[in-house]
Amino acid sequence: MRSVFIVDDEPFILEGLNNAVEWEELGTTLCGKAYDGKEAYEQLRETGCDILITDIMMREMDGLELIRKLKPLHPGMKFIVLSGYNEFNYVKEGMKLGIENYLLKPVNMKELAETIQSTVQKINNAECSACLNAEELDILRDNVMNRWAAGRIDPAELKNRLDFLDIPSDLSCYAAAVVREIAEMEEPAGESPWYKARQNNREVYALCRELTESAGNVRPGICFCDLEGDVIIVYSGSDPKTLQAGILEQLEQMRSALKERGTRVMITLGGMESGYLGLPQSYALAKRLQEFFLTDEEGEIITASRMAPPDDAIACTAPDTLEYEKRLLARNKAAVDEYIDHLFAVRQSNRVSPVHIRNLAVELVLCTKQVVKENKLNYDLATSGYKQLFTALFKAQTLGRLAQHVKFIAHAAIDYLSVEEDEFSPVIKQVLHQIRTKYAEEMSLKTLAHEFNVHPFYLGQLFQKETGVSFSDYLNSHRVKQAKALLTDTLLKTSEISRRVGYLEPGYFYRQFKKYAGMSPTEFRNMVKMSACRDEQA
Repeated sequence: MRSVFIVDDEPFILEGLNNAVEWEELGTTLCGKAYDGKEAYEQLRETGCDILITDIMMREMDGLELIRKLKPLHPGMKFIVLSGYNEFNYVKEGMKLGIENYLLKPVNMKELAETIQSTVQKINNAECSACLNAEELDILRDNVMNRWAAGRIDPAELKNRLDFLDIPSDLSCYAAAVVREIAEMEEPAGESPWYKARQNNREVYALCRELTESAGNVRPGICFCDLEGDVIIVYSGSDPKTLQAGILEQLEQMRSALKERGTRVMITLGGMESGYLGLPQSYALAKRLQEFFLTDEEGEIITASRMAPPDDAIACTAPDTLEYEKRLLARNKAAVDEYIDHLFAVRQSNRVSPVHIRNLAVELVLCTKQVVKENKLNYDLATSGYKQLFTALFKAQTLGRLAQHVKFIAHAAIDYLSVEEDEFSPVIKQVLHQIRTKYAEEMSLKTLAHEFNVHPFYLGQLFQKETGVSFSDYLNSHRVKQAKALLTDTLLKTSEISRRVGYLEPGYFYRQFKKYAGMSPTEFRNMVKMSACRDEQA
C-alpha cells in the first residue's frame, strides 16, 4: 500500500476526503493529516510519505512552499494540489514543481481517484525500474519494442509498457527506420537472437543509439535490434513532413559517420503513420524497402514516398538461357561474367522489382545446375540440394553481391566441366557421346546395346545408376535442348526442326517439347522474339 498524507485548513475537507475516498481500493492507506503547511512539514520532514495531497492557501505555510521544502528531502514523493482558486500563476508554479495534478474545489472525487491511481502506478513503475540495471532494462525494452514493431502485443498491454518505459504514446505520428550492415557473403544473417545480433553488430548499434538519443531536429529516437539483427529506430512527432525531414537529416549523418569508420550500411525509412498503433505498418514497409538495394545505390536512404511498391515495378523478360549455356559449355569465364553483368544491368536500368532481380538469379543458378547435370552428372554441383545453392543467394543484400554469387556458381560449373569424365564407366561414356553427337538419328537402348555388345536391360540399369536419370529422359531432354536452339537461331518450321532433332512424328515432338520445356514450340519462339525486342528497346 502507498501512504497518503492530506493537508488542508478546512476541517470538512479533511474529514470529507478521509471518508469519501476508498483508499485501499486505490492501493493506498491514509497515514496522516494536518491543518496547515507548517504542521505537515514537521510531521513529514523525517518520515515522508508516498503521496501528499495539499491545499495551496493556508496559514503559516502555503501548499507550494510546503512542496518546495519537502521535495529535496524526499525526491520520490508525489504531490497533488487542491485549490479554490483557478489562478494561472498557481498552476504554472505547481507544474514547475512537478505536481501530478491541480484539482479545483469542490473536488471532483472521480478525478481525484483517477489521479491517485495513476500516481500509484507511476511510483510502482519507478521502483520497478530502479530494481533493474541498465542491461536488464535494455532487454526488457527491446522485447517490448520487437513486439510493438511486429504488431504482436495487445494495445492495452502495449500502452502500459510504453508508460513504464517512458516512451511517448500520445503523439500523432510514428515511423520506423531500418539500418542494416552490408555483411560479407559468408557471414550468416538472421539466425541469431536479437541480443546476440546486437553484440555482433555492436559498433553500428552503439553509434545509431548515440545519434538517435542526442539533440537534433527530431525527438530522440528509440534504438533496438530486431529478431533478424537489423538496427531499428523508432521516431515520433507531431507533424509528418517536419518529422520526416528531421529523420532523413539524422539518418544521413548516421550513414556518413559509419562510412567514415569503414562500415557500409543500407538505410530505409517507412511511412509516417498516424498514432503509436500504426508503427507496425511503418516497420513492415521499411523492412520491405531493404530489397530495393538490389536496384539502387547503397549510399542512398530509401523512403516509402520515393520508391514505388515492389508489386508496381516493371516486369522483366526471361533471360536467354541458351546463350548462357553456350558460354558455360565453351568454358569461358570472362564471357559468362560479361553475360551475367549484362542481364543484371538491363534489369537495373529498367528499375524492375527486387523480386524479378532475385528470380533472374535463381533461373541462372538452376540453368547452371542443369548444364552440369547433363554433362557431368555425378559432380557435387549437379547433386547438391537447392538449399545449399540458394542460401547465399537469398542472403545477398545488393545487386553486386547477388551477381557475385551467380558468377561463383558459374565458375564452379566451368571448373567441373573442364575435368575429365572419370566418373563414368567406358560403356556409359560411349552412350553419352552417341547421344550428344548422333541425337538426330534413330536411337534406343536396343540399338546401342547391340552396338556395344551388352544386354539392353543391363545397359538401361547401368545408365540410370551412373547418371541418375533414365536413358529416355536424358535423350529427350537433350533433343528438346537442341530444338530450343533451332527455334531461337533459325526460321525453320516446327516440322523441320522435329526431324532435325530426331523426331519423325511432329505430334510426338510437340508433346515431348511441352513436357520438358513447359510450353509449346510456338509459344517458346514467340517468347524469344518478345525478349529480343525488349532488349533492343532497352
